[in-house]
Amino acid sequence: MKKNANGWGALLLSGSLAIGLTACTTTSVELPALSESNTKLTGQVIWRDLVTHKPAEAQNFYENVFGWHFDQYSDDYATITYQGDLIGGMATLPSSNVSSYWLPVVSTDNLDSSLAKAEGAGGKVLISSTELSGRGHIGVVRDPQGAVFSLIDTVSGDPEKLPKLSGSWMWQEVWTDSVESSLVFYEKIANYKALQRSVKGNHYLYVTVDDAPAFGIVKKPNSEVASTWVNYIKVDDVDATLEKVNAFGGDVLMAPTEEVRGGSVAIVRDPSGAGFVIQEVE
Repeated sequence: MKKNANGWGALLLSGSLAIGLTACTTTSVELPALSESNTKLTGQVIWRDLVTHKPAEAQNFYENVFGWHFDQYSDDYATITYQGDLIGGMATLPSSNVSSYWLPVVSTDNLDSSLAKAEGAGGKVLISSTELSGRGHIGVVRDPQGAVFSLIDTVSGDPEKLPKLSGSWMWQEVWTDSVESSLVFYEKIANYKALQRSVKGNHYLYVTVDDAPAFGIVKKPNSEVASTWVNYIKVDDVDATLEKVNAFGGDVLMAPTEEVRGGSVAIVRDPSGAGFVIQEVE
């Protein structure tokens, strides 16, 4: 199986996605709070929303491949749980002309300030501060390289970090044209500190906040790959998981190869077109 470069083109968010997401988030239905912790994990990815125009196909895929459970809160929004933990949401796009995408949500304790810092550092605010009843205020930003993410100031606190269980989220990265430029941007919007470690003999750049790892910043593989945030799901057996991906309508964009982390990772896409990475971890 070969990497489908064209598939990554579908991951590029545009203004039309911003319009679609706004339509999803301005529902009058009160959403469940992410947490009642009354504490913030500022700078950390605390949530992920699947924004899609094929919710039924996507739900069937994730239920069968990873064992996730979906609870519908309105015609436009569902929450996702795994082994008792809330791990994300699914928002239905009003148009099939907009690409599906996993949107990471980063915590902030001052949304207006964070959005202003993002603009001042060269980013573009696609959605300004928008209230989600019961959840808080969100905004959506495109960084200078083109990667899109959301910021949220939760009304009742952020959820604790998820346990790194097989079948659940384990990490996230920004794939970019320029690691250096992306690092400068993110350091200006939150209290991030850059560190490096060796991964399979290669230098790996990631950022921490309050001494806790937050996300990696990686040079994208080639010019055909859009700058984007990439979310990782932990699996016990990457090959067995790929069999399920194919069986339930997904696509393999990059099969495991020894040259990439010893054959432990694969890039896949769900039936709605949203991409993510699976990684086998001992």
